[in-house]
Amino acid sequence: MASGRCGTKFRFQTGLVSATLVSATMAPATFVSASVSAALAAPEETAAASPDPLLMVTPFLELLGVAPELANQPPFILNFLIAIGAVALAIGCAYWAAQSSSRTRRQRLSHEQEIVAMGARVDTVEAILASEPGAVLIWSPDTMTAKPGTLQSRPQIAGSTVALADPATGNVDYDQVLRRLTPDTATGLKNAIDRLRSRGARFSLTVQSTDGRTFEAEGRPAGAQAVVWIRDVSGERAEISRFVDRATTAETARDIFVEHLNVLTMPAWRRDKEGKLQWVNQAYMRAVDLGSVEEVVEKSAELLSDEALEKARHAIAAGETCQQRLHAIVSGERRALHVTDMCLSSGSAGVAVDVTELDNAEGELKRHIEAHGGTLDRLATPVAIFGSDKRLKFFNKAYLKFWDLDAEWLETEPMDGEVLDALRGSRRLPEQANFQAWKAQMMETYQATSPVEEFWYLPDGQTVRLVAQAHPLGGVIYIYDNVTDRLNLESDYNTALRVQGETLDNLFEGVAVFGSDGRLKLHNPVYAEIWRLTEDQLDNEPHIADIVEACRDLYDDGSIWDHLKSSLTSVEGRRQLVHRMERADGTIIDCATVPLPDGATLVTFVDVTDASRIERALRERNEALETADRLKSEFISHVSYQLRTPLTNIIGFGEILEAEMFGELLPKQHEYTAGILDSSHELLTTVNDILDLSTIEAGAMTLDLSEVPITDVIKSAEAFAQQRVQKARVSLMVDCPPDIGEIRADDKRIRQIMINLISNAVSFTQPGDAITIGAERGTNELKLFVSDTGDGIKPEHQATVFDRFEARAGADRRRGAGLGLSLVKSFVELHGGWVTLESEPAVGTQVTCHLPILDALPEENGEKQPEMILDH
Repeated sequence: MASGRCGTKFRFQTGLVSATLVSATMAPATFVSASVSAALAAPEETAAASPDPLLMVTPFLELLGVAPELANQPPFILNFLIAIGAVALAIGCAYWAAQSSSRTRRQRLSHEQEIVAMGARVDTVEAILASEPGAVLIWSPDTMTAKPGTLQSRPQIAGSTVALADPATGNVDYDQVLRRLTPDTATGLKNAIDRLRSRGARFSLTVQSTDGRTFEAEGRPAGAQAVVWIRDVSGERAEISRFVDRATTAETARDIFVEHLNVLTMPAWRRDKEGKLQWVNQAYMRAVDLGSVEEVVEKSAELLSDEALEKARHAIAAGETCQQRLHAIVSGERRALHVTDMCLSSGSAGVAVDVTELDNAEGELKRHIEAHGGTLDRLATPVAIFGSDKRLKFFNKAYLKFWDLDAEWLETEPMDGEVLDALRGSRRLPEQANFQAWKAQMMETYQATSPVEEFWYLPDGQTVRLVAQAHPLGGVIYIYDNVTDRLNLESDYNTALRVQGETLDNLFEGVAVFGSDGRLKLHNPVYAEIWRLTEDQLDNEPHIADIVEACRDLYDDGSIWDHLKSSLTSVEGRRQLVHRMERADGTIIDCATVPLPDGATLVTFVDVTDASRIERALRERNEALETADRLKSEFISHVSYQLRTPLTNIIGFGEILEAEMFGELLPKQHEYTAGILDSSHELLTTVNDILDLSTIEAGAMTLDLSEVPITDVIKSAEAFAQQRVQKARVSLMVDCPPDIGEIRADDKRIRQIMINLISNAVSFTQPGDAITIGAERGTNELKLFVSDTGDGIKPEHQATVFDRFEARAGADRRRGAGLGLSLVKSFVELHGGWVTLESEPAVGTQVTCHLPILDALPEENGEKQPEMILDH
């Protein structure tokens, strides 16, 4: 009996151990320890906690061809085993009967050794399970089928439970574990365990405890059991978990980055340390016109030129980043690329940005800058541009000329402060009490967001308007506008404007200025007085139509007002108008309009009532004087004609007596006869002069034109003058070039001009004085002149010396007829010339006749004037 119980116990324990070992092959090491512990427990507990050992035969039955449904039924298996056992028992009994009792002893000994070994293994598994740093929750088939939340559904807990134990009681159970976790992670873990128990769904979660610790929960089925491992990963395992997360994140980021590089439109690549392509993006593949990235890498298809690659290799070898602007063929087109090669630990990486548009824009910008610089160089305003580094980048010629700085020094791009120091040294800047503070304030312009404007009053008296503003390319642009002349002009303009206002306000004329819109822009007080307009009527720029209506009570001639309005408001009708208005109150107003350059019109109104009356009286008097003068001239002419016949008779009789045709005369009689003849000839000359003047005034005198040699005229005048100067004891000089040529004129009148001038000069000289007669040829005129060193003419008499009958006493204190110079002027004007007089009392007088040298003289009074030609 003892040996039978021992054998039964041995077989049962062997079956449990076998089942445990099978389960251990399907579960982690921690579960193996738990299963061995369960197998070594009481038979009742082991039977409840272990799977049915009969099911271990199921694979063998299925291998023999037994239907799976029957192979999984314990009764069938039991009957089958009983049958097999019976057969085996029979065979065994027979065999056992055939064997000796020694075999049975050996078998028992072997089984005992196996049990001892199995016990050692179970102890090892339990030790390993106990050393597990995490807690293990095991649900047996009974607890798995129990209702969740009940006492029967609680799992068996093994391993280290210190982290999950209740701090107050030290107890550990499933509910306590959930309470130790944060609500969100506790709910997630509970749901995952429920799915594991109900459907065998595996899970792996990271949960947080309320004290801030991190746990990793992993659940999976183990045969008919459900096992959950909860490990504390707050320390090293948390770090490993983070490393795994980082690796996963890095791998994801790498995939995203590669995807991002592939969708870029710019070629990108990576090279190894030997400079061979390792990877390229899709844009690089399209740029070299190949079908795949692998093909590009395989063929090492290069986008850049050999020179660019060599330059990049040298930079990478030196550990530097290489940036270069070059041109390459991209997808069959020549494009400008900005290539950047960066040094990496395992090689290099590069990217090519298509900057064709930027390259074109830079070229265009360069052309614009050159054109801009050329334009600024032509400006008269000094301009200087400083870069963002405060160095001089550009200056025009006006800047160099105005500030008088060294051009070579400016080409070195000096600092802004250095330029200010140089200008201060040459006293070209405004005087400052604290120059350094002022210069620092000037440097703040580089941070100014709006233009800075100020006036510089230089020591040399000039005023410069400085405008400093931010340059679009960085830095500051300075514009120095020399406003000295403008300020002076503004001052002069303001002064002139004030003077004009004062002048207008004090004029006796009424002045009004109307704009192109017909509205009154400016007026003086006289204007309002003339038309009796009030300030209310003239305020707010009234229209001309309104002013006309206000003035109709004084003057109601609609046509004149219409003409005035048209000249003010009509573009085509803007012209100068002059009207005389005789108003109903007897006032006479002269109105005149003057179009101004700015489109406005100046209108003047002058009260000429008194002047008109005086003018009428003067006109009537002038008409009376003209009538009297005409009557006088007619009377003198008539008398002259009447005097010529008796004078001729007197001269004839005197010459007969002087010739002693009727007997000899006494000396005294000869003297009287000579006096009679001289007086008669002088009187005849005067009468002829009067007749000539009358003829000229009547417009009846004509010139007998011929080629007149000027030297002959001078010689004739000299011969005439010799007799007179000898008698007057005056010296005579001649000033005439021998090649002066000829002039087309009236020879008689030219000689008469010279005789009258000589006679006039002799009359106003004293013994010892000198007379000079001469001629001078100019470009367009011939000058005949007579000068003397006689008494001269007082300034108050010079204006009337050419008038008729203006005579004054000569050297002999006898007044002449006053016709000599008048005839000279008339004869010269008949030839188209004019006469000038230069005289100074006690110094002398010179009378010059200017005769034009022209092919033909202009017509005057409807009569053709003689032609005047000078021959050489």
